[in-house]
Amino acid sequence: MVSMSRIIFALGAVLAVEGTAMTAATASRNARSGFNTRAAFERNVMPSKSLKTRSHSSPALGLAEKSRRKMVPLSSNLADVQESNKALSKNPFKQVGRAARLAVKGGMTASGRSSGDRYTSSDWFRNIRSLFLLRSDILKRISGHLFFNVLIAILGATWFHYNPETFLNLGTTGHSLSGAALSLLLVFRTNSAYDRFWEARKILGSVVDNSRGLSRITPTALPPKQAHKFGRLIVAFPYLLRLHLTGRGQQKIKDTSDAPDVLPFLDNEQVKTLESGYFSKPMSALSMMNQVLHSPDHKYPGEDAEKTLEMLPQRQILQRNVNLLVANTGACERILGCPVPLSYSRHLSRYLTIWSATLPFVLAPILGFWSIPVIGAICWSLFSIEEVGHMIEEPFAALPYDQVQTKRVADVIKRDTVAMFDQQLGVNLAEEPEKQTAQALA
Repeated sequence: MVSMSRIIFALGAVLAVEGTAMTAATASRNARSGFNTRAAFERNVMPSKSLKTRSHSSPALGLAEKSRRKMVPLSSNLADVQESNKALSKNPFKQVGRAARLAVKGGMTASGRSSGDRYTSSDWFRNIRSLFLLRSDILKRISGHLFFNVLIAILGATWFHYNPETFLNLGTTGHSLSGAALSLLLVFRTNSAYDRFWEARKILGSVVDNSRGLSRITPTALPPKQAHKFGRLIVAFPYLLRLHLTGRGQQKIKDTSDAPDVLPFLDNEQVKTLESGYFSKPMSALSMMNQVLHSPDHKYPGEDAEKTLEMLPQRQILQRNVNLLVANTGACERILGCPVPLSYSRHLSRYLTIWSATLPFVLAPILGFWSIPVIGAICWSLFSIEEVGHMIEEPFAALPYDQVQTKRVADVIKRDTVAMFDQQLGVNLAEEPEKQTAQALA
């Protein structure tokens, strides 16, 4: 009979690989992102002060909020959000998991902000259930590799059970020593992939900031008609960038799912220019912005030299922000066009495959047929870590459910830009300048 000490030693040596990889990756990620549990809870889940109260305190904020709800709502399931706020007001810490899940159904947190789906500790049972019901996306992607290793584990356990004299016993020393190198490879591979994901999020955040800067200054820096034309391009740009980054840049805009968000803000000539194919659609939109800024009509009627000098700082800010959006587009293309070196990924895949394929020859003499589920669990864990790295290294195209939030970024820019122009100029950007009243664009 196998001694308990030998079983514990073998399992500890093998599972150390998994523990080292997961712990190091988590520590590095949290240190890099400055994660704070309490701060994250207050920022994303705890209900903020009433938006309604703040809106009444300022006419401008009230108009912007009214325009946001009326023209470009980010969530249609406000009842869920209100229910989560009510639950949090009674016992926020007890209800946090349930309230967060209710809120993210509609794409918003309990404080009313648009958000991606977030994991909470109360989701553990649902996550385990999805694993055993074979609904896990990661499990589906690694199923072939996992089945291969489980099959080898079955063959190894059967061989040792019926013919232990000829069984190839590799011992535990080799896998214990090589497991350290494997854990380092997994950590470095996952961290390099997460760096790309995190950089993508920072770039998209910069796109939001630069677009808001344009939306805030344009209504006062340009004549109304030119500002209206410029504002429509601000709204269209993030959607065009999204199409470009998700592999749909060569499709006609009307054939994409983002057409209802883009086409109302473009005229036929602009659509024709965007689809001409000279360069990417977001760069075409930025080129149009540049043309508006340098057109003969960018000055107010009768604007003298003194007025031009007075307006120069604001117009320089517009040009600077357009240049920053060009840089943001290039940064996104750098992530899109330069993957993690293929030799690195291939070497890790080969190393992991050989290490896991020879694992039955280590555990079968110790655990017998029990080595089959143990090896299956170990391989599932290690293969999942590797696959997560493969998925997040391409944040714009490979991640399911748009977890890098390109759609949310575009929706936020659209909401804020429409609201700012409605507040400052009293115009609807979804209508062409020629259709606006002469009084609104006077």
